[in-house]
Amino acid sequence: MQKNKERELILIILTTIIFILLAMNSLVFFNRMDLTKNKTFTISNTTKKIISSIPDKIHITYFISDKIKAITSVALEIEDILYEYAAHSKGRIVVNSMDPVSSGMTSRIESLGITPQQIEVYEKNEQSFIVVYSGIVIQYMDKIETIPFTITLETVEYDVTYRIRKLVEGIDLSLGVLIGDSKKNLQDHYSYLNDILERTYKIEVIKPGQEIPSSISVLAVIGNKDLTDGDMLYIDEYIMEGGKVLFGIEGVDVDARNLSAVVKLENSPAIEMLKKYGITINNDLVLDKYAKRIPLRGTFPMIYPQWISILGQNVSTENPITSRFSGLDLLWASSISIEEMEGITYEKLLSTTDQAWTLEQHITAAPQEVSSLMGYKGDDQRQITLGYVVSGTFKSAFTDKTSKNTRIIVISDSDFVADIIEFSDSPYNIIFFENAIEWLSNDDSLLQIKTRDRRDLRLNKIEVPEKKIKAIIIVYLVNIVIIPLSIIIFAIVHFIRRKKREA
Repeated sequence: MQKNKERELILIILTTIIFILLAMNSLVFFNRMDLTKNKTFTISNTTKKIISSIPDKIHITYFISDKIKAITSVALEIEDILYEYAAHSKGRIVVNSMDPVSSGMTSRIESLGITPQQIEVYEKNEQSFIVVYSGIVIQYMDKIETIPFTITLETVEYDVTYRIRKLVEGIDLSLGVLIGDSKKNLQDHYSYLNDILERTYKIEVIKPGQEIPSSISVLAVIGNKDLTDGDMLYIDEYIMEGGKVLFGIEGVDVDARNLSAVVKLENSPAIEMLKKYGITINNDLVLDKYAKRIPLRGTFPMIYPQWISILGQNVSTENPITSRFSGLDLLWASSISIEEMEGITYEKLLSTTDQAWTLEQHITAAPQEVSSLMGYKGDDQRQITLGYVVSGTFKSAFTDKTSKNTRIIVISDSDFVADIIEFSDSPYNIIFFENAIEWLSNDDSLLQIKTRDRRDLRLNKIEVPEKKIKAIIIVYLVNIVIIPLSIIIFAIVHFIRRKKREA
């Protein structure tokens, strides 16, 4: 009896020692298991490699309103991703999460660029609006990078890793801006864009006829009305040296101050150069039945089909630019045609709904005339592509040179970042522009960070009315008719079989 008690005591002591040793060992060796289908909460090898070379501590603070945590699980999922950084950093990264309101940090974080957002919520069948924060501050020594607002899981890793690398390696990005309309300038006509971009980039205004410096990380060409062959020669040479360019050019020029002044930009040197790359900006204006409303004096706002609202389901989900899509409105865009060239890949980035069409003759931008076209039911209604990502090796439009491997973005509109977006209520256009510039400036290692697959199957996220109605009908049909009917039929069959067995 005594020996059994001694054995039990020894067994308890040994078991306790084993648990203590395992706990101590876990401080050195750890492993986190991600059981989700697409490894949603596992950071990539690219990120692990970058954070393994951090020489000093990085502090990541996620400022998230408790109100958001109460209505969506995304906030907790973002926290999980950030704690994954800390877990793999061997103490180099410290992560904290806090509500800026309860912690009294609102003024401080707003000075860093984290801005409150108003979101719509439904509680007890009542609609209301709440003001929330959901931003990330990354601090390395005396330098700070900010993600102003994020409430999607898809590109958190891309956003955070990009900024960590920028802080640690001291990357100073230079953005060249070339305005292709001689009557416009960055400060007066693109001031909203300029104010946002100068927080992150060193902006250099490139004048027409000026050679593009090799120090420019990315070039943005906005507008093409007055660009000459000489201007395009310099841009072509920049691309041949591996330069990355965002083109915002169009086939038709609309004067926002005089909407009756519509001019086809035929024989535009910018359009001709892009044709040599296999990209044609057509001399037309695209209209879409899913569009913005335009406010007019003395009347109710009317739907204006030339101000196209790009829907989340009509953008590339593979490219980081649009995988974190928060919205985009194109104002007087033209259609794009592609003739594929050897060595170049063409990826559709932005498209209309399948209820779009084009005006090629008798083009007008007058709101009353354009709005009257909303009842159009022509056979040519279709989905039209308005933006492409084009990558590979380009053959020069002017010489016999072939470029280094590079990439460009072509958007068939120059007004989507002009100050008129304040009138059209399209502030998210600037976010899209920033995403595009950021993506172009990154090298291939960061581009290997894949967008996280996250499908939103809620009916209220289907934005095309006809598709939403069809989806609702199918749901009602399945839940109210098919499922109950199937249960009734099963019960009747089971009852009949039982009666037969009893007989």
